[in-house]
This record gives sequence, C-alpha cells and structure tokens, in this order.
Amino acid sequence: MADENKSEEQQTIDETGFTERLRSLIGASSARAFAHKAGMGDSTFRNILNGALPRLDSLLRIANAAGVSVEWLATGKEPTKSDSQFEEEFALIPGYNVQVAAGHGSIAGDEAPTRELAFRRKWLRFRGFNENDLALVFAKGDSMEPTISDNETVMVDTSERKLRDGHIYVIRNGDHLLVKRIQTLWNDGVQLLSDNKEYPPQEISSSDLETLEVIGKVVWVGKDL
Repeated sequence: MADENKSEEQQTIDETGFTERLRSLIGASSARAFAHKAGMGDSTFRNILNGALPRLDSLLRIANAAGVSVEWLATGKEPTKSDSQFEEEFALIPGYNVQVAAGHGSIAGDEAPTRELAFRRKWLRFRGFNENDLALVFAKGDSMEPTISDNETVMVDTSERKLRDGHIYVIRNGDHLLVKRIQTLWNDGVQLLSDNKEYPPQEISSSDLETLEVIGKVVWVGKDL
C-alpha cells in the first residue's frame, strides 16, 4: 500500500543509488552550501540526503546546481539523445512564488524557486538574454493593465538595473515589490507610472532613489487568452 501512495516522480527514482549519487555531487562541499546553491532550504535538503525521496521540483534544482541530468540523478542512467536535445534547445528559467504589485504594493514572499518554465535558447539569444540573469514572478493587481494583468507571469532580467525612461521595472521598497513603468525627471528623480490611467503617478526624488532597489527590467509577459 505504501508504494501505491508514492507520487509518479518518486516511483521513477532509484532509491538505492540516489543518495550515493547525491553525496558524490556534494563532494568536499558542505550540505548547507550545496542546498544554498540549489536554492533549497537546509532542512529540506538534509532530509533528502538522509533518505527522503525528493519532489520533482527539488530534483530539478539539485540537477541544475550540480550540472547533471535529471535522469542520471534519479536513475543512474545517462540521458537519452532526446533528453540531450531538449537541454540543447531549451533553457529552464526559475519561477518564484513572489507577487510583484501592479497596484498599491505587495509583500515579497518566499524567494526560493518553486517552478521552472522552458524557453527556447534560440529566442533567448535573439533577445540578447543571459538565462542565468532571468527570473519569473507573478504580477498582482490591475494598475499595469492592459500591459500586465492580475496574476500574469512576468520575466525579469536582473542584469538590467539602470532605470531607463519608458521601460518597466520591478522595484523593491522595503518589504514591497512594485512593477511600474519609469519616467525620468529633469531633477534626477523618477516617476513610477501605471499603464492603467486610473492610478496616479508616484514621484520619487533623487534623494529617495537611494532607498529603492531595482530588481530588474520586465522583458516578457505571459498572456492567457
């Protein structure tokens, strides 16, 4: 009965050799350091290291952090040609369970990756993106309508942190994450603009800009039709 309750991804894991392979990947490094590299909680990773079977998202994070295939990590088998072709054609961009407010403000949530979406490497190169600089978050609110709708996924390029006129950025102000369009001002300040004109602009003086942290520029929005 216990085996029947296992999830599909757990059933495909070679339990006997998985822990041995995982320990070999850690090598001389500490479990804490490897967990941090994989974007996982220390207690979660130690449970896996001590024999608990990982969920699929944890398996992906460990494989990505170690630079090995998921198939080899789970089963000890080398990836098939189709798996290699997938990795050559697609990059897995991490998604975070974080809401950026397209409204009056939203508290940042847990900033460990919770999912991954596949994007063609050819498209990423065409856009000039480095996959390691990209992150996916959720928009919350309607102030950026119609450009960004409530609960839509947005891709942020974290290498783009210099505010440029007319572009949309994710900005942290204390515990709040905002997504706004930028208008630079003559006095070196900026205005945070909402594409929904029912929301007034927010002016930030040049002195107050020091309190803001630019997370990155919004470069893609996932639209549901």
